[in-house]
Formats: sequence, C-alpha cells, structure tokens
Amino acid sequence: MNRMKNLLKLSSLIIIISLSQSCKSVDLRTTALKSNSIINSEQKGKILLNEAKIIMGYDKLANTEVYEANTKFDWNGAWLLMPMNAFPGNNGNALQLRLATNSFDGQVEYLEGRKESTIQGVQSWQGYKKKSNGDYLKLHEHDRYIWGLATYHYLMEAPMHLPDAEIIRYAGTKELEGIVYETVYVTWGSEEPNKKFDRFLVYINPKTKFIDLLEVTINDFFITMPKGLRHATARYERKETSIGAYLPSNIIIQLKGPKKLESKVYSISLDNYRFNSFDKELLYPIDGLKSYGFSKPTKQ
Repeated sequence: MNRMKNLLKLSSLIIIISLSQSCKSVDLRTTALKSNSIINSEQKGKILLNEAKIIMGYDKLANTEVYEANTKFDWNGAWLLMPMNAFPGNNGNALQLRLATNSFDGQVEYLEGRKESTIQGVQSWQGYKKKSNGDYLKLHEHDRYIWGLATYHYLMEAPMHLPDAEIIRYAGTKELEGIVYETVYVTWGSEEPNKKFDRFLVYINPKTKFIDLLEVTINDFFITMPKGLRHATARYERKETSIGAYLPSNIIIQLKGPKKLESKVYSISLDNYRFNSFDKELLYPIDGLKSYGFSKPTKQ
C-alpha cells in the first residue's frame, strides 16, 4: 500500500514537472557566466580542471589499458518501477564492470540474480550479449545497455576528459551544505544550450581539489524524456586505489540539481578496482569493427 502511494506521488511529481518545464532546455550556466562578468573565465576554468585531474590521480588512470571494479546499484523505491534502468535486474545484485581506458568500450557482467553470468557489452557502439561460460555472441542494438555502459564509463573517467573539452568556463562559486564550491562550466558546440551536445557544471571542493559533483544535461537517453527532466546530478565519494588514483567508491544520482545526500534516484557503489588485470582483447570480441576510442561515429 505504501509502495503504491509512493509511486503515485512520484508519478504526480514527474507529470507536474514535465508539464511545467517540458518546453524549456536546461541551461547550467550561472548568472555570473551569462553576464560575462568573470575575467579570464576560460583560463581559470582550465587551470581548475587540470589541477583536479592531477590531484585525483587521473593521469595515472590514463596510463592503464583496462580496469575493472565490482559494483552494486541501489534504487530508491518507486523509481525502480519507472522505465529508466539501463541495466534491468541490477538492484541489489553484484555486477562487474570491465572497461577499456580512454574509450567507450566495455562490458558489465551480472554476478548474481536472475541474469547471473550474462554479459552485456559495447564495442565501437555495437551492442552485444553473451554468457560468461560460453562462446556464443549475440549482436543487438539495445539502446539501454549501450547508453548505460557509455554513460557510466564517462562518469567514471570524466575528470580525465573534461579538461580537453571544446568550451570551458569558470562559473563562480556555489555553496552546498556548508562548502563553497568552485564551479566550471563545460560543453561543446556553443556556450548556449544546444540540441547536439551535453553540458556539465563541475563542482570542485576548495580544500581537497576533488570533483565532488557533476551537474549534467542529457541530450540522448534510451527513452524519450521531457526537456525539463533531461537534467541530473552525480554526487561522488572517492577512495584511493592501488595506482594512486582517487576513483569513485559511491555515486549518487539525483534528479535535476544537487539535493541532500539522502535524496536520490539510485546510487552505485564501486570497490575492488583492478588495473590491467585482464587481456584487453576480452572487450573486443567482434571482428572487423572500426575503432572509435573516445569518440562517437558521425551520424549520417
């Protein structure tokens, strides 16, 4: 009964937000940035992002070929009933992520639950499915798995790639839970919102220099979403790994802008990171595909 009430409340909230903001594109630029009142915003933004990359040890991650981690998803109540889960069957079950560094190629293996031993992978934006104990490979175009693998891969490696973005602007400070964060706006194409590229507002902790939050827009999703809902926040907890890089130990996904920690759509815990621990060819089971690395094929 309570679950149904929560679902109804959530559905009502989504409908209200959709109706009120469905025609608005999300603009993550701060008031200071839009008013052009920040001096040397590009230079300052690049300095902050590169400093965060080095302090968090992402230059060390860049020197690896592959890495893997155990992960578990924890969905918040009724959100699990919405068609938003890129890896169905993941809630509370152990998964293993295997990723090729500096690319969008990788795979997820279900270690328990109804999909135990199932591997879903993406290679050069081609999806595939196989069993961990078998050789048969099924090609598919399931957008949810391709989107999920590419998105979580980017969330893991974002501090390594953000300094190379086309448009970088220091965006001023924002206070959240007593911390005054330095923020950097990152995008491509045009500083103003556009339909082709996502946008990021990066929150850098002034004491640790770590990236604690990423506020993001989502242009491409595997289901149709109203414009007002193409906006989320990833909140990071980090731990030092064996290579000296501070990689995510927990990522909390929130709807729209930053909220209190307990307010989440779902969270992803990650541990037992291993680096160069398997043959890279494991992630490339399909012969003859063009390699895209950290890029996407041009749409015709």
